[in-house]
Amino acid sequence: MGIITATVNKITPVDDAFIASVKTGPAAALHNIFGLGGLYDIFLNYAAITGQINPRKPKKAAVIACADHGVCAMKVSAYPQKTTIDMTRNYLINKGAVANAMTNFSGADMLVVDMGIAANLNNLPGLINKKIALGTNNFTDGPAMSENNAKKALITGINIANELVRKKYNCFLLGEMGIANTTSSAAIAAAICGLSPEQATGRGTNISDSRLQTKIAVVKKALAVNAPRTNDGIDVLTKIGGFEFGCLAGIILGAAANNCLVILDGFNTAAAALIAQAICPASATHLMPSHLAGEPAHQAALKKLGLSPYIDLHLQLSETAGSAVICRFIELAVELYDMVRTNSVPASTALTTLPINTALQLNDSIMHKCQERIDNLTKPIHCLGKFEEIAVYLAGALQKERPLLSDIIVNKNKLLPYIIQTSHCLKKPVTNSYAAERIGLILIEGALHMLNDMKTFAEAAVAVANDGPGAGRQKEI
Repeated sequence: MGIITATVNKITPVDDAFIASVKTGPAAALHNIFGLGGLYDIFLNYAAITGQINPRKPKKAAVIACADHGVCAMKVSAYPQKTTIDMTRNYLINKGAVANAMTNFSGADMLVVDMGIAANLNNLPGLINKKIALGTNNFTDGPAMSENNAKKALITGINIANELVRKKYNCFLLGEMGIANTTSSAAIAAAICGLSPEQATGRGTNISDSRLQTKIAVVKKALAVNAPRTNDGIDVLTKIGGFEFGCLAGIILGAAANNCLVILDGFNTAAAALIAQAICPASATHLMPSHLAGEPAHQAALKKLGLSPYIDLHLQLSETAGSAVICRFIELAVELYDMVRTNSVPASTALTTLPINTALQLNDSIMHKCQERIDNLTKPIHCLGKFEEIAVYLAGALQKERPLLSDIIVNKNKLLPYIIQTSHCLKKPVTNSYAAERIGLILIEGALHMLNDMKTFAEAAVAVANDGPGAGRQKEI
């Protein structure tokens, strides 16, 4: 029996009845005391997926799988293919990417895996070399890879998950890097979710209208040439996937076989989850969603997976930004649960009326400078949504281009209405001022990690956009 079959045979669906058993314990009072809204659902799902009646805070690993795509030659991205190399170096040398900032924020340990970068990076310190080939084939001409290589990618992910489980990790955050990989994701979603290329294909790295039309045509041709069998995950991966998608799908299968939690991030991680679900439907019950990305097929992918996003942050990428937030929310929920379980709920947490936001005087010049830096951080332009808005607002309110968390603490009373307002990112909002304040501060902390931990394209020597709104705005020097 092969490792893929053996892993699939170990996976059983998460038992919904377990949630009912958790509710009969101290969690029964949790929602009533703290008015947790969506935070309560996150807590219950974490408990059920990991099989913990009295949940502990998760031990978290973030896996960033990197690979190149032959379809990049079709000019479907705003960035050149060398950006895959640049960003992989950025993760490990400069430590200035979104994934670095968000793993700092979430406290997750980060692994960066070379699944198929089109270059020899053997001398890059810290890179886990699992390279299958120097990128995939151009799938407008035929399959992206051989079936054997698709299985190698899945097995690599399964082995990574098993090794992390042996090290007591029980929560996995998924991320990826590979220029042109949203073209692959669009094709995967179109095939598995029954969408047209127009419905499935979005702007990815924020490409122009003309390049979007090229991308749609590429997805249409890839589906016509390859005709993937939509109920066969390995066939879909072989024909229109990427090596990083195979790795992430394998991690999902391996985590599910060990009753661990996988938190999805953006559209690309959902595409990997669709492949895992097509291989083993029960694997999807071990997934937790985070946000809804702007890619048009993301909602359809989540629906196919049986998931509904918990937060709305207008994020547009899969570098653990959304999953890091969910991690922090899980930790907050466990902390509040422990207060209830140990009868140590402070009187200050009593349900109170949420304060109404009052406008602060903002410094427009400082806000402009802050936004200019954010636009030049090593990411597609305008992809971090609410995190960008929060950072720019705080810069203007505190008269400081790059405020720190300590600045927020010092000025907390003045900022409290805004902090409470920030908590509204939950689809089901909290109604308790203490919980809302804690949630708002978590999101503000995430925004400040973005602003202060990330490097600019010039600082990290990463190639800038050559198409879309980032072209001309992002600077290499």
